[in-house]
Amino acid sequence: MRTPLLPLFAALFFCTTASAAPGTINNADAAIASPGFSLQFRGDTIPYSIFGVFVMPGEDVEISVPEDDVKMRAQSGDLSEKSPGKWRWQAPRDPGVTRLWATHSKTGKRILLNAFIKTPFGYDKETLNGYRIGHYEAKALRGDPVYNRPPGFIEVTEANRNTRVSPHFTLGQFLCHQQDGPPRYLVLREALVLKLERILADLNAGGRALDTLFVMSGYRTPWYNRHIGNRTKYSRHLYGGAADIFPDGDNDGRMDDLNGDGVVNRRDAEVLAALVEAHPGNAGEQRLIGGIGIYGPAPHRGPFVHVDVRGYQARW
Repeated sequence: MRTPLLPLFAALFFCTTASAAPGTINNADAAIASPGFSLQFRGDTIPYSIFGVFVMPGEDVEISVPEDDVKMRAQSGDLSEKSPGKWRWQAPRDPGVTRLWATHSKTGKRILLNAFIKTPFGYDKETLNGYRIGHYEAKALRGDPVYNRPPGFIEVTEANRNTRVSPHFTLGQFLCHQQDGPPRYLVLREALVLKLERILADLNAGGRALDTLFVMSGYRTPWYNRHIGNRTKYSRHLYGGAADIFPDGDNDGRMDDLNGDGVVNRRDAEVLAALVEAHPGNAGEQRLIGGIGIYGPAPHRGPFVHVDVRGYQARW
């Protein structure tokens, strides 16, 4: 039976069971309810009960909530309320993971931010604690700041790799496939995670029942990017702003049959790409606009779709 895939955008903020602690995604706790309010963190609107944010040691961040009766607290760092609904948070000085909570005093609902404090990187060498980073171009592509060299990297450990960065994605899903480490490091942009959550919601609104998307390739170090034969110096994967994805509801390691014709091929990737293209936010929210690339199957893998956040459209 052909599964309808018309996106029902009103279902984006779906109601499900809430959980306060990050952990491995599974059928029991994968979907976390919208708290009924949102907050602004460094330019991104976060409408989920759990989300990951990525900051440098000691970085000052403004957090705002367009709702009355919301209180903020922080596990560590310096949090101060500047005016009703607006806070300043200075991140801790040491790399690691900490938490912030925004709680609505009337409903009791809250947003948990898992804040990853990055390890600074000075580019005087091409390794970080033995992990091969490789060479980043010193000059941003066309002067665009989204192509600035990352000032630091998120350390991924066995203890934090299953920490949620959104209701349906964990930090470890975005790890580079190179075999160095531990320690291992990555870069991830909040805007990419927001975009992936929207794609997943649209798929589920169209009749799927997916806990997450399969991230075939998330972050890549420049070293690994060259190692696999990709000579693109400014790939969005290098900057934590791209993911090669496909839905895999039957857990067979390949894209699902999205068009219901009984085979999995490029046409299924085209269905997924069309769904990504159709989301109204992709035309109106600058930070979420980006590339869409359609890839058919190869002997060693199935089809997939590349999505990224770069601030302007690119198609291939």
